[in-house]
Amino acid sequence: MKAAVIDGYGGSDVLHVREVAGPVAHPGEVLIRVRAAGVNPVDWKIRRGDIRPFVPRRFPFIPGGDIAGEVETLGEGASRFRPGTPVFALCGAARGGGYAEFVAVKEDRLARKPEAWSFEEAAAVPIAGLTALQALRDLGGLGEGQSVLVNGASGGVGHLAVPIARVLGARVVAATCGPRNVDFVRALGADPVLDYTHDDFTRRSDSYDVIFDAVATSSFPACRLVLKPAGTYIATLPSPSVLFWSAAQAFRLGPHQRARFIHVKASGVDLDYLARLADDGRLRPTLDRVLPLDQVRDALVQALRQTRAQQAGRAYVEELLRKEPIQLNELDLAHRVAAPR
Repeated sequence: MKAAVIDGYGGSDVLHVREVAGPVAHPGEVLIRVRAAGVNPVDWKIRRGDIRPFVPRRFPFIPGGDIAGEVETLGEGASRFRPGTPVFALCGAARGGGYAEFVAVKEDRLARKPEAWSFEEAAAVPIAGLTALQALRDLGGLGEGQSVLVNGASGGVGHLAVPIARVLGARVVAATCGPRNVDFVRALGADPVLDYTHDDFTRRSDSYDVIFDAVATSSFPACRLVLKPAGTYIATLPSPSVLFWSAAQAFRLGPHQRARFIHVKASGVDLDYLARLADDGRLRPTLDRVLPLDQVRDALVQALRQTRAQQAGRAYVEELLRKEPIQLNELDLAHRVAAPR
């Protein structure tokens, strides 16, 4: 099969597209014919060796944790899906395998692709959508009538967190973003929307039950004045500050402010939940562009640039089986935002 393979740590030159042996579905696994794969910052971090102490790799390695495609074959004991069923999944960054024509995935990580989403849209959701859902629901305990602020609401995680917060019952969903994305974020359901270049949310008089730092640009100490007494600050990266405060609060009793970081868990059950929101018209990812597998180097380079610029929407999705690149004007422009955050 055709796959993008990393042969060692380094720059984009260590990534090559070539023919490799295809995977097989082991017991409890499902073999997926990949139709699209999402590009995430963790992919280039693995390639460069940035997170080597946490996610060590053996080479050669096929990256790609977010996939959407069709069930090809079932491993022993797998029975939830039939061949040909459209599905999407979080394979996991450490496991990888998504940048290929086929990948074997544990059955409990799979969910049926919603009819409302294309394969490209479905591939853009797993890691970002699960991060947003598990952070707000599980760590933040966000519920009916509460208030939340999403810092970085035009990014891949943030732009899914806003509608998810509404679904969870939040009364106030405030958000921060750059000046070019204010209208985009407001259309997602956020109110108020703060332009971070002119309005520092940590200096306002408002307070929130949950602050979800989707871009990890703030800190728990900076947010304490705008957190309610029993509020929770959630970051997407385990910074030294978050780790310190999380440990310091571990044995504290009674209501108190908390600092947490989200370690996303692959879950077919949670993806099913997101799929239901999609089919109900309550959740839709934003794509920037779609590239073929042969241009995977460019996709990762652009994903790195987008991470630095905090560009709106999901960075890139590669359509693996197309022979020609998809041009930007072929996308649904109503769901594409390319302006920097």
